[in-house]
Amino acid sequence: MTPAEEAADPVRARRVDRGVTRTLVAGTVTKYALLTASIGTGIFLMPFTVRHLGKPQYGLWMLVASLTSYFSLLDLGYGNGLVRHIVAAYTRGDVRRVNEIASTFVCIYAVIGLAACLVTGGLVLLVVPHFPNLTSAEVSTARIVLALMGFRIAVGFPMTVFGAVTNARHGFVLNNSIALVMVIVNALLTYVVLAAGGGLVMLVAVTTAASLTGYIGYAWSAHRVFPALSLRVRHFSRDQWREVTSFSVYLFIIDMASQVTFNLDNVVVGAFLGTSAVAVYAVAVRLSEYQRRVCDQFSGMLYTVAVGFGTGGRVDRLRNVLIEGTRLAVVLVVGVTICLVGFIGPLISRWMGPGFGGSVPAFVVLSIVGIVMVGHATQQSILLATGRHRTVTAIWIVEAAANLALSLILVRRFGALGVAAGTAIPIAVGHLLVMTPTAARSVGLPLWRYARETLLPALIGGVPAAALCIFIRLTFATPSLGRIALGASLVGAVYLAVVATFGLDRSTRRLYLAHLSGAASAVRDMSVRRVAGPHIAAAK
Repeated sequence: MTPAEEAADPVRARRVDRGVTRTLVAGTVTKYALLTASIGTGIFLMPFTVRHLGKPQYGLWMLVASLTSYFSLLDLGYGNGLVRHIVAAYTRGDVRRVNEIASTFVCIYAVIGLAACLVTGGLVLLVVPHFPNLTSAEVSTARIVLALMGFRIAVGFPMTVFGAVTNARHGFVLNNSIALVMVIVNALLTYVVLAAGGGLVMLVAVTTAASLTGYIGYAWSAHRVFPALSLRVRHFSRDQWREVTSFSVYLFIIDMASQVTFNLDNVVVGAFLGTSAVAVYAVAVRLSEYQRRVCDQFSGMLYTVAVGFGTGGRVDRLRNVLIEGTRLAVVLVVGVTICLVGFIGPLISRWMGPGFGGSVPAFVVLSIVGIVMVGHATQQSILLATGRHRTVTAIWIVEAAANLALSLILVRRFGALGVAAGTAIPIAVGHLLVMTPTAARSVGLPLWRYARETLLPALIGGVPAAALCIFIRLTFATPSLGRIALGASLVGAVYLAVVATFGLDRSTRRLYLAHLSGAASAVRDMSVRRVAGPHIAAAK
């Protein structure tokens, strides 16, 4: 709906708003179900995998995974750009244009997949044999593992279109449900392979085959949410390619800078400190990833909503999205971080065993990155939706360059801790001092009001929660995993109770409770009915 239509029909406008909220709630619930499964299996499988493979082999796997993570750069930023243009086409009800965009990018991604195969071959033949600190046996294993992982990624590129179609239609429940099944299947296969005595090559081969099979599910979900989807080579359109590329090139640069920021660390640690150090640092990185994922399950969905509001020029809606999205994200990430940092020492000791104490200081530093990234996810979506992608790109470029320089300087003196600091410092400076005021100005929101409404609830709850955490740690010097879980749960409960009672006003509490009470019915309704018609209304 346009602003004029909203003014003329406020009842319909409220119904559209409820539809958008309902979709986001359902998607968030299933995202957290997926996250719970991912983290739960990861907590169990990580020490299990390290024990069966050994630190050197596990570190080798993480090193190869760090190399393949850069393959996402071959996406060239088309992922979110594709979603953006499909949403715009849906909003206008232009089915032909949707099929043109989807068909065009199946062809484009097929070419990108071929390029991924060529890059994989180059890495296998030219890079892996010359990487520092690898034995001849490790080189042989790394080549096979890299070839398998590269092939899976190459096949996945054309399948990206199906995920974009589903997300553009707000079919989050379907995609999340498929991903949940794949997490469980891969976890079971990992356990079976390792328990049977299989090595790293066998493990990667089996899980790669399972992932390739899962792509069929994503194709099915796209056809379900959009039965009119028709992918044909003859629908290829150079005009659509150029139009999407004009926006996606900036997203590509952002992705490239993000890869440098988050995935170069393992390479730097491996090159200067060896594969065993990579295994230790990987624990801190994994926990930092869990920290972000626990608190940031809705920002991707908010992007599609923000694009719709931005396209319609609805600044008031964008302002509400910015405040509510940031406040919820900050409340979640501060609470989770207090619990993690407060119990990180005994947690890593009990979880991973002796020899991983070096993960503790690295994680404490990386937790700062998690707070900043989660707290700014909504800001980035708003800026991209309102056409300020050049600003976001510039921020990420400067941060990535500073990260690389600082990591190379600090690793020589401070080891893995220096690498973590090299990541945290540029992100904190760039996001807090540049992105935050820019996002607030983009929706006409005074910076002081934005800071007060989004930060104050977390600060109010954080003080007593941190004090309780310190008391528990002093009382139980060497707690078991059960006591760690109990203590963290108690700290989290106190934090949320204080935030809800003193950090939020009455109307905001009622609003959040209403959203939570409708979550179960939203998931049920969206799971049993076709999602074609309502999502066009929600997008509008």
